Amino acid sequence: MKRLYYISFLSLYTFAIHAQDHVFVLVDVSLSIKQTELTYARQAVYEVLTGTQLSRAFISQGVLQDLDIFKIKQGDKLSVSKFGSEPTTSAISPNPITIQNIPADIIQALNSIEWIPTDRQTYLTLAKAKIAEYAKNQNINKYKLYIVSDNINDDYGRNGRPNYPDDYTRNLVEGYNASTNPVLEGAWTKLKFSQTSDFSLSFSQSVDVSRYTVPSSPGATASTPSAAISISTPKGKKENEYVLKTETLNLNGTCMNCPQDIRYTVNIIQYDGGKYKDIKKDLSANVFLTKLPDGKFRITVSSSNYSASSDTTYVTVSTGGYGWLLFLFILLAGTGVGYYFWNKRRQQKIEDATNVPINDIFGQNVGTTHNTSNSDYF
Repeated sequence: MKRLYYISFLSLYTFAIHAQDHVFVLVDVSLSIKQTELTYARQAVYEVLTGTQLSRAFISQGVLQDLDIFKIKQGDKLSVSKFGSEPTTSAISPNPITIQNIPADIIQALNSIEWIPTDRQTYLTLAKAKIAEYAKNQNINKYKLYIVSDNINDDYGRNGRPNYPDDYTRNLVEGYNASTNPVLEGAWTKLKFSQTSDFSLSFSQSVDVSRYTVPSSPGATASTPSAAISISTPKGKKENEYVLKTETLNLNGTCMNCPQDIRYTVNIIQYDGGKYKDIKKDLSANVFLTKLPDGKFRITVSSSNYSASSDTTYVTVSTGGYGWLLFLFILLAGTGVGYYFWNKRRQQKIEDATNVPINDIFGQNVGTTHNTSNSDYF
């Protein structure tokens, strides 16, 4: 009984020291943002999360001491999602990582999305509403919110016209932080890379959704969590490919909110001068094995029979020439063994010739015949 009491007390003491924080990072991938800005932003977010010195960004709102508030601590849950056009933003389905190993888990979370500008619009309020929706569904009343964006808001489409697929999504946007449905966003600390640009990193230490209610809409499909395929290993980006030192590709992944009978399609395309292509359809497992030649490959995993967002990874296969070294080793070993038996047989012939009487040498049948066999190595 004493031992159980001690463990319980220790757990309560640890919890009192640090309550678990839920941290959500939203990354704007609209084309109004430059690739260099997103590259710098990812580094700056990493620096803030790990509490390291800023390399490029500077404080544009708040004070430097505020950044201590936004550091990730062991036990916190971190999720990174991208937003932009309506389909991209509606597909937000946070998959938090519990931070155990700092900074490895932070790097994993930051690399879980592509920091590449691809979308034509920026549905910023919808992105924040999707996080609030997730939080309420998970019984989370307070969380930290970090946003990377140029703050160009296209919530109502071009020319102010609503551009949503259903009433639920529209109500999600219009009801976020309304007077009758408040969301209390704490003070924002902001980082910039240029005084003349609107692109910034915004950090709020507390978003309170305890008084917020997710809208209800009968038959609305948008309330169903979006299915999303995620490649876990190997995970690489273009120009920063994952390097494989072997020809064997072991592809692993998961599919959030997918049915058990989902089937996968794996599409492999070699680029940067290569011509290798391969596509496998209707795969039932989320683990895929194949062999690839040396080169750079784009690998996309999608669903064959279900509506789910796909995921892409980039790998470089570089065996380092170990194949020809192995062949050379086998060749040299074979040559050495062959020489040993040839020399032994030659010595035997010399000894036999030495023991034959002189007048019988030309009468000996010394010619021999032998068969050779060829072996193929694969």
